[in-house]
Amino acid sequence: MYSPQTRAWGKRVIGMSRVKLVFARITLTRYTTLYCILALFTCLTLVILQARTFVSNTEGLDVIQTLVDKTHVNTTTEGFSFLQNSNVVICHNIPDQPDSNCTTLVKGTNPNAHVHVRDLPLLDGLHLEARDEDDNDNGVNLQQCAISLLWLGEVLTDARREDLVTLAYQLWLLSMSMTTLLNESLPHLFASLAARALATGWAAFRVHGNQNLYTEYQHVIAVGACHGFDPMGDWWSQDGTEVAALVFNALDFVLSALISYKLFKVYASQTFSRVGASGEVHGVYKIVLSFSVVLQLAGFFILASTSLWIGKISLSPIRSFVDDFPLNIAILVVTAVFEIPWLVLGWMSVRRESKVLFILFSITTLVLVAMAIIMVMSPLYRFVLSEWSFYATISIAGDVLLLATSSLAIVCRLHFGKGLAHFLRVTDMLDDGDFTPVTFTKGDGVSPADDKKFTLDPELAVLGYSYPMDRGTADQSPGGIRKMSAFSMILSNDQAENNTIHLSSTPALFTGPAGDNSRLGLPMHPHAVVKPVVRSTSLASSSNVVTVSEPQPKAKRALLDKAPAEPTQPAKVVTRSRSGSVPPAQQQQQQAAAAPAHRARAHSVSKPTGNFF
Repeated sequence: MYSPQTRAWGKRVIGMSRVKLVFARITLTRYTTLYCILALFTCLTLVILQARTFVSNTEGLDVIQTLVDKTHVNTTTEGFSFLQNSNVVICHNIPDQPDSNCTTLVKGTNPNAHVHVRDLPLLDGLHLEARDEDDNDNGVNLQQCAISLLWLGEVLTDARREDLVTLAYQLWLLSMSMTTLLNESLPHLFASLAARALATGWAAFRVHGNQNLYTEYQHVIAVGACHGFDPMGDWWSQDGTEVAALVFNALDFVLSALISYKLFKVYASQTFSRVGASGEVHGVYKIVLSFSVVLQLAGFFILASTSLWIGKISLSPIRSFVDDFPLNIAILVVTAVFEIPWLVLGWMSVRRESKVLFILFSITTLVLVAMAIIMVMSPLYRFVLSEWSFYATISIAGDVLLLATSSLAIVCRLHFGKGLAHFLRVTDMLDDGDFTPVTFTKGDGVSPADDKKFTLDPELAVLGYSYPMDRGTADQSPGGIRKMSAFSMILSNDQAENNTIHLSSTPALFTGPAGDNSRLGLPMHPHAVVKPVVRSTSLASSSNVVTVSEPQPKAKRALLDKAPAEPTQPAKVVTRSRSGSVPPAQQQQQQAAAAPAHRARAHSVSKPTGNFF
């Protein structure tokens, strides 16, 4: 049906795909699977709830906009209205400025006082008419009522912007969670947990803020120009969606914290217990991890605050009060465009210890810091910061994280050249090659008597060794149990461990005083004789066996003659399969042949073909 070329191309495509790798990372442990399921479920649920909240705020804004349109209220000429200390204030310029020209429409009173609200079904949006005098039927001047509720329209407009940012926040949080699993990244794990804590805190604040907003609204329509007329009707009863969002955020944070703790133990053991790096490198790596966490959080908050500010000064009545509006928009757009390169440069410069990339990152950081300082100097920015809680939270958090990122970047720069870049590069190469890293467990030390330093021969690569030991006399104490190594896992056959001395085809790994086995931290056995063996070039092709049988040189033979006499039988050849184990039948023959001897024969060891490591 398909040509060989098509099938070969399909196999290459499947081979190059990383679907298997993604599946393997997600199903690495039960905690990684639970973390993935929780992230997907929570993101889907909160996105749906946030979309429902956005629709609800849009409906409320439509009600206010309908009232304003039908009463022919011009927001440009009337100025912009806001709520300040329970007072409805309308200004024709930035407040607290000499030419602000602000007027108080509704004075704040005791919010706990009795409020009488009239239920007038006027908001079908079709029969409202603007009047300069009070409505004779209802005693309500709808135009003045609409002017007194302009502040609510601004609040709902800002709430819709908050909904969009929060929705994007949930999608960003999902991407952070997936990156945590796919890269087994501690920085993304910490950043995701911190982001969930912030989301939970803001959800709680928003529920509390809506309750206060409803109280202020009831006060305004009771004592203001509306005279008890409630244009919003039962719209306020739709706040159950935000309560549900708070519950899901809280559950997500608690469950994510528990699972993140388990994942931290797994990822940290692979990161900080990996053989090949010194304690100094691990210390520098912890600083880099902290920098990466702060960098990830700062990137989102700075971009979110920039987007909110662009929308605020572009689509609200305060646009007429912005000096040099095109210049402000250009600066904000440049800031948003620089955000992605800033993240990439920061991530790569400290991990690669690249001075050039770090200089570029520093320049970009200075631009962002300068932008933040310029915005703080603006009176309009300070006013919006004091009146819009969500924007204040996002903006201040972004500025604080920007300063923290700059400080940690300087600390990372001071630690350049201490081996972190080489360690991370080698680690990434091994991970890409699907190598399993060698790790150690804290406390895997030896006893004080065995804690000796020996000289290693750097030119030799010894695979391993084992010693004959009787089952009855074996040391079963916890300190005597040897840790499992890569080679001992290969040579896991009990009979081979008990009866055969396995030596590599190279001279001994440790060089120390002759005959002092106790210094090597090795068990003493009365019948064990350990001798260096010369490499052999005799290959048994039928069984993939290397036979070590060359005679010793005269200089070495003279040293070995001082040892007790041994049987003069030729050395037995121990064959191994490719997995490294000794066939049981051959083991029995070895045991029978060695039984009459006074001490165990140091047999030669065949080296299986293939690369174990």
